Amino acid sequence: MNKIAVDILMKAIDRCKELQISYSKVAGATVVDMGVKSPGGFEAGLILSKICLGGLGEVGLTGFNIDGLTIPAVTVYTDHPVEACMASQLAGWRIKVGEYFANASGPARALARKPKKLYEELGYSEVSDEAVLVLEAESLPNEDVVKFISESANVKPENLYLAVASSSSVAGSVQISARIVETGMHKFHAIGFDIKTVKYGFGVCPIAPLHPNPMVMLGKTNDMLLYGGSTFYIVDYPDDSKLSSYVNASPSSASKDYGKSFTELVSQVGVEFLFKLDPSVFAPAVVVVNNFRTGSILKAGYINYDLLRKALAI
Repeated sequence: MNKIAVDILMKAIDRCKELQISYSKVAGATVVDMGVKSPGGFEAGLILSKICLGGLGEVGLTGFNIDGLTIPAVTVYTDHPVEACMASQLAGWRIKVGEYFANASGPARALARKPKKLYEELGYSEVSDEAVLVLEAESLPNEDVVKFISESANVKPENLYLAVASSSSVAGSVQISARIVETGMHKFHAIGFDIKTVKYGFGVCPIAPLHPNPMVMLGKTNDMLLYGGSTFYIVDYPDDSKLSSYVNASPSSASKDYGKSFTELVSQVGVEFLFKLDPSVFAPAVVVVNNFRTGSILKAGYINYDLLRKALAI
């Protein structure tokens, strides 16, 4: 996935002006600004999302209608949901070096094995002399950050590529909504479902409109996933009755904290709200599963338009 992602990012660098992005060298590494100081945009967000997926998924734009108002949304699909979503896209690496903080995702995680237990469970590993990591951060990384990441991924700094976007940028908002399939995969994993039985994944999620406050954007982007995101998975599973119990437990509405507006919570509590909620609320609004062993289709959850209206301030 690292090799595929490097190719995607290098092609984006060749289109810097068109994509409204920029790049620089930091301690030998290539740092691509896709939405921090550079404005970026929708296309940059789609590219960033594909890099998060390790190049094993496709991401596009569509519309999402609320009360006659159409807002942009992403469509995501992958034929390799375990690798693309769990071994790459999952923001499973929190980077803190000095005062610098970023949520990191992308195929370089597989080289650094963050978190190690997950990769052991998945049975997935990579060997690559190049690495790509996506940083969700409000500033660009410095030399100390580059050194830390390159050592963790066991690649030379000159072979390290860091794509960075703030959640308050268009690209940043797009790539968060593009995690909709991964959000469902992560929830499946959390409730004990064998995610290796998931063979294909598809999802649609509205994109949070921009707000200058990163904390507010944190709330809005979560509301889009939890209350507006729909997923569809094709699985190979032997028992429909057991599968049904997993599906019923998988949407955000199965949580005791369901119905709380993240946009409102973040303004009241701050980032700490993430640690005060039932973690099972972090899931898609709608989960549909097609078991191709039996032909059954199972569904749970619903789009919560009332909470989406609050998040969008309609």
